[in-house]
Amino acid sequence: MEYGPGARTVEVVDYDPAWPARFAAERALLAGVLPGASAIEHVGSTSVPGLCAKPTIDILAVVADVQDVRERTDALARHGYDYRPGSFPDDEQHLFFRKVADGRRTHHLHVVAVGSPLPEDYRLFRDYLRSDDEAAREYGRLKRALADRHAAERPRYIAEKSAFVDELMARARRRRAGGS
Repeated sequence: MEYGPGARTVEVVDYDPAWPARFAAERALLAGVLPGASAIEHVGSTSVPGLCAKPTIDILAVVADVQDVRERTDALARHGYDYRPGSFPDDEQHLFFRKVADGRRTHHLHVVAVGSPLPEDYRLFRDYLRSDDEAAREYGRLKRALADRHAAERPRYIAEKSAFVDELMARARRRRAGGS
């Protein structure tokens, strides 16, 4: 998205079948920059076939020690990743990087330590949406409505989406536990 006052920062688009290939290319790049990563995975809406999304590839990297990554931010910066310290103020072990090209976010990189509960949450959410077409459609409808309403207000878009994400996570946990 373009940056600046009043700029549209939230745009939800139809699923793009090129997103998995874009992730695969970025995964190969990141494997060279984060050689100690135990996992580099495609997460978020762009990882769910058929789901509309902001056209930003969300990537999860699981590492032994996030401090090692903090010390290598220059290597990530050489590949276009801008470290955003403080993005998750309640979790100092969750590092966030964004990649921007031509004024648009292209990738988000979430780096967490082995042992963090976040990888399981990201996977559970992704896999639930991949397995439940109706939940994915509900989520897509909400995202489109919020993007229309809050195109220039990314924080508000995220905040209003959060309650439904929590609901979907509760459903996914019930399903995993054998409930309905």
